[in-house]
Amino acid sequence: MDRRRVIVGLPPGAQDGLPVVVMLHGAAGNARTPFGVYAVHRYLAAGGGRFAVASIDDWPSADIPGSLLPYLASNGMDTAKIGLMGWSSGGAGALRLAAELGPEQVGAVVAASPAVSAAQAPLRELVDIPVWLGCGERDPWARQTQTMLKALKALGATAEGGIADGCQDTAYRRRVLPEQLTFLARHIART
Repeated sequence: MDRRRVIVGLPPGAQDGLPVVVMLHGAAGNARTPFGVYAVHRYLAAGGGRFAVASIDDWPSADIPGSLLPYLASNGMDTAKIGLMGWSSGGAGALRLAAELGPEQVGAVVAASPAVSAAQAPLRELVDIPVWLGCGERDPWARQTQTMLKALKALGATAEGGIADGCQDTAYRRRVLPEQLTFLARHIART
């Protein structure tokens, strides 16, 4: 693992072997964003204590499969089937990384306000990975997000989420976070 900061959140009473959700911050964020801005640590118990979350500074230049995932595994997390989650450019990155890793390694992907056009998104590569896409109705990415959801459903993918009240801000993202974490728990957590 290189010297960039990695922050891991564990649910109360966590034991080794928990699956992990890798969270990718937006362009102005860092590894603290999921915790300091979106308060993901407050929702870990709501996931039933069934997975850990991890974030990394400057994820676009990080080797997530070759460096971060082995680091997390060496620290007791199960990285055989991960979840991915991102906001804005991190949402677009989560979709691309899920397509790259494939359904063998990604159990689910969540993208809020994904900063990618429907034409550039790897939709066909995501058909076998459960996807949650969402956006606030006043978000500039709302139309593209709706188009991607419709396309995924037309391809036969498991696709949830949608367009809700709000815009591309902390209030919207905090409001949908419990739904997103429940979605991830359904698809990556062991029963």
